[in-house]
Amino acid sequence: MNPLLIWTDGVCTDSRGFGGWAYVRLWNGEARGVAGGERQATTPRMELTAVLRALSDLADIPAPTPLTLHSDSAVLMVGAGQIGAWRTGGWTDAKGDPVPEQDLWRQIAAITQARPVTFVRVSPTPSDRRPEGFVAAWSDFAREKCKASGAFTWAIPKPNMAKFPTA
Repeated sequence: MNPLLIWTDGVCTDSRGFGGWAYVRLWNGEARGVAGGERQATTPRMELTAVLRALSDLADIPAPTPLTLHSDSAVLMVGAGQIGAWRTGGWTDAKGDPVPEQDLWRQIAAITQARPVTFVRVSPTPSDRRPEGFVAAWSDFAREKCKASGAFTWAIPKPNMAKFPTA
């Protein structure tokens, strides 16, 4: 069975500014992606939003399909390893504080419990000729579009997806 490969990225202008997120998924040779933007965002929130949106877009993928998600997010990589402890610990961290972005983490946890995901860390400074660079460019674009027109979500157009680097 062919694996499903996903790349995600999230970005924000400052601690509570304009944010953008994007993901692209590649399965059976077909790439499709979605980008969006939000105001009053943070970088961790945008990174996790990209992941949640990607993991929520699996209705057409058979359940046993192996799934690998690529991200440059340290927050995601650390958090993905803590989900079990957070769940059993009442969604508090090791210090007893509430887990940040708990609303997103709870949804990610529910999806990954039902459908295992392999998380792979990619370079935070990607080449534009690699999949993570393509996705980073779209999250930057989404952030800029959000500045001009507010929150949005839309599919990355097919002519643009044709430029997705699959190798």
